[in-house]
Amino acid sequence: MTSASKEYRDGILSAWRGEQWGRKFFELLAAATDDADRRAKWEVLAELEQATGDILLPLVAGADDDAPTEKRADLDAAAAAYGALPYADALQQMMTIVQPAIERFQGLLDMAPEEHREAVQILFDHEVAIQEFAKRELAADTETSLDPVRDVIARARASELAA
Repeated sequence: MTSASKEYRDGILSAWRGEQWGRKFFELLAAATDDADRRAKWEVLAELEQATGDILLPLVAGADDDAPTEKRADLDAAAAAYGALPYADALQQMMTIVQPAIERFQGLLDMAPEEHREAVQILFDHEVAIQEFAKRELAADTETSLDPVRDVIARARASELAA
């Protein structure tokens, strides 16, 4: 295995783990809020993480997953701290957090073999959709804020790669 292919494989495995973490994180945010509108939005974001993880699953099948997994207490603490932020601050932080992921996933997209391009494009697009969601929410465009997210979910679910 070349160093480039190892870097790609490790990046995909890390992205898949991140989708698992993200799904649980958004589920915890949804469960912890009393605001029905925000709960519904967190649930759609959890669905996005699930759909993206599903699309990556065939790419990580058979990988040695010896990396430490996120401890549940750490995940609970991260979700509690994030959920305690004022909504606008949480959205601003979301935009900050996804930018490096967009850059990492662009790198993976550049390295992706042809047979993985659809899945890695969805991985990239899902981060862009989260960023667009946060931008729209901050701009009070709450009616269409989830449209980019739902578009990526639909593409992931319609893909032949979906688990």
